[in-house]
Amino acid sequence: MIYLIFFVYGLYKLFFGSEQLLLQANLLMISNLVVIICLMFARFNVHKAEKSSVIKVELEVEDTHQVSLERMAYTALTSIQVALSLSFTASLVGFLLLRDTQPDIVLWSLILLVVSFLSLFPSEKMIRITNPNFNFPNPQSKNYEQEFFNQFDDGEKYVMLKGLYKLYSLVTWGLVLLAFILMFYSAFTGDSQLVSIIGIGVLLLLIQVSYTISLKPSN
Repeated sequence: MIYLIFFVYGLYKLFFGSEQLLLQANLLMISNLVVIICLMFARFNVHKAEKSSVIKVELEVEDTHQVSLERMAYTALTSIQVALSLSFTASLVGFLLLRDTQPDIVLWSLILLVVSFLSLFPSEKMIRITNPNFNFPNPQSKNYEQEFFNQFDDGEKYVMLKGLYKLYSLVTWGLVLLAFILMFYSAFTGDSQLVSIIGIGVLLLLIQVSYTISLKPSN
């Protein structure tokens, strides 16, 4: 219900709130509306998965039913991650460009950022759907991350590590490409992006060194 209220408010603000909203404000409003749609879609899939998880099915279709539940759960998680990324970007851009002229839109983006972040934490029911044998370790444990990771079987670990390695390669080359783009942008426009380029260099250093250290034998 709260998402619907936000969505209606966003439509009103976009079409009737002001006769002369800046282009940046319109784009930010559209981004906020997309975030709300993503959160509503995620909530729909979560509700559908939780409702379907209590349905008793025949043994021969149990595996198919479990795969269907997992797809719903991960579809919801993907939607939440999209909403989190968009709301994060919208909050930063809005604060830079619209904090004086349209502070209410910026505040709305920040609220959606908080909602998206809180939605990212899965419920125990959703964990049971994606991993029925999962047991949450003690949050106060010094080895919480390792104990959390050990809850997954070898097949799940392989899929996770394969995905993370692809992400590592994508992020590395993406940062390199972005640094070159910023370099040419600075050279041809005179708008210095030196701080951003240095920041990218530091990130690349941390990523590469951390990854290499993780491969180093401990004994």
